Amino acid sequence: MSSNETRIVRQGETGSGEALDDISTQLIRDKSNAVVAKLTITDGPGAGNAVSIFSGTNQIGRGDDMRVQINFGDDTISRQQHAVITFDMKNLEVRIYDGGRPGGLWVNGERITADAQVKPGDLIKLGETTLRLDQP
Repeated sequence: MSSNETRIVRQGETGSGEALDDISTQLIRDKSNAVVAKLTITDGPGAGNAVSIFSGTNQIGRGDDMRVQINFGDDTISRQQHAVITFDMKNLEVRIYDGGRPGGLWVNGERITADAQVKPGDLIKLGETTLRLDQP
């Protein structure tokens, strides 16, 4: 490994760690504006509104700098990365990741503390807002 290469070492792990070429890093690099899905608010503030999900990594929160901004009056959704939803073009798979914020992340009534695959029709709850994953 050259001196300018970056390695990730998991907590408690010694040695070289793993290179930054795993699937999650590849997804972060995909910043296309191809709309691959949408989140429709079915319950809570902003019911009836929809936001687009793009190929690659989508940070979800109320802040202006979020790729998917959900700012319809639910102050229980964090401004910064309440959750992250990704679309992997290679595997045609949508996954959602908990951002570790108060209020948590729920998919189809189940608390998600790491990540979960989501499919069209699944219900995602952030704060007091319930969203349905829909095809574009």
